[in-house]
Amino acid sequence: MYSLLNVVWSWADYISQYVSDGEGTKEVLEQVFDIIGIVLWVVLAIVGAVGAVYAIYLGIQLARADEQGKRDDAKKHLITVCIAVGVTLALILVFNTFLPALISAFQVTPAAAG
Repeated sequence: MYSLLNVVWSWADYISQYVSDGEGTKEVLEQVFDIIGIVLWVVLAIVGAVGAVYAIYLGIQLARADEQGKRDDAKKHLITVCIAVGVTLALILVFNTFLPALISAFQVTPAAAG
């Protein structure tokens, strides 16, 4: 139960809690995971913006379609875009937020993994 109360929600906290400072390894790992986290949030923003613009474009195509086949195509693409943006959001949230919490809750350490 104590491990569930001692959960960390970021990679930097996880690294500082479980990795010993050998030759500056901790600082390098913290910097690398901070950069990866920032890049993933930027990717999420870009994917969200592009997905929103493309969804609007597909919505306009759906509204202006004269034939049923074109409407079905636009509808399929619109569903695919929504699923892709949702999956991307879920994966980035899992990697940036929930994965460090899960790993720290179950006390997975580099020594236990090897």
